[in-house]
Amino acid sequence: MPRLILLLALIGGLWYWWSVVKGLSAEERRPFLWRSTFWGVLTLSIILVASGRMHWLGAGIAALIPLTKGILAMGLRALPFLRILSRFKSSPSQFRTKSLLVTVNFSTKQMSGEVLAGEYTGKILSELTTDEMNVLSASLRANDRESFVLLHAYRMRNGDSSQESSGEYQPGGYSDLSTEESYKILGLEVNASKDDVAKAHKRLIQRLHPDRGGSDYLAAKINAAKDKLS
Repeated sequence: MPRLILLLALIGGLWYWWSVVKGLSAEERRPFLWRSTFWGVLTLSIILVASGRMHWLGAGIAALIPLTKGILAMGLRALPFLRILSRFKSSPSQFRTKSLLVTVNFSTKQMSGEVLAGEYTGKILSELTTDEMNVLSASLRANDRESFVLLHAYRMRNGDSSQESSGEYQPGGYSDLSTEESYKILGLEVNASKDDVAKAHKRLIQRLHPDRGGSDYLAAKINAAKDKLS
C-alpha cells in the first residue's frame, strides 16, 4: 500500500510538472528544466542516502553535476571581464645599469634594488646600512655616473632626502638602450604591441614623474624606451 501511494504521488507530481513546463515560454523553459534537474537529482540522492543505498559523499557529487553547465556558463561570461582587468595589470619595471638593478613594483608601490658590481655585489639595497649606502654612493659617483644617478633616484623614492643632489640628467650621457632593456623598463613582454607600449609609457611616466617621487633620469629612460620600441 505505501508503495502504491508513493507511485500515485510520483505520477501526480510528474503530471503537474509537465503542465507547468507546457505553460512556459521557450526562454523560461530552459532555466526551469535545469532547476528541475538539480532538485530532482538532489531529492533522489537524499532518498538513496536515507535508505542506505548511497554514501553521502556520492550524493553531494551527484547534486553538483547539474550545476556544472551553469558554473561553466558563468565562467565564460566572466572571461571578457577578466581580460579587461588583465589589461590594467602592472608588471614590475626594471632599470639596469652596469652596477645596479632597480625594480619598481607598482602593485606594492615599492622600489627595490640589487648591487651588480663592486664591493657590495649581490647585496640588496634595502639591506645596506646608511653608512654602507653612503660608501656605495661615493664609489658610484666616482666610477659609474649612471649607476650613481639611479641609486640617487632609488634613495629619493624611498624617502632618503639626506643625500646630496645627483645633478641634472644629460641626454646622451649614458648607455643606449637595447630592445630587451626597453621592454623591461616598460614592464612588457617581448614583442608587445605598439598600443601596449604607448599605454605602459603613459602609466610609467605618470607614476615616475619627478613631481611624484620619480626623477629626471627615470623619466628620460622611460621616454627612451618608448622611442626605441616605437
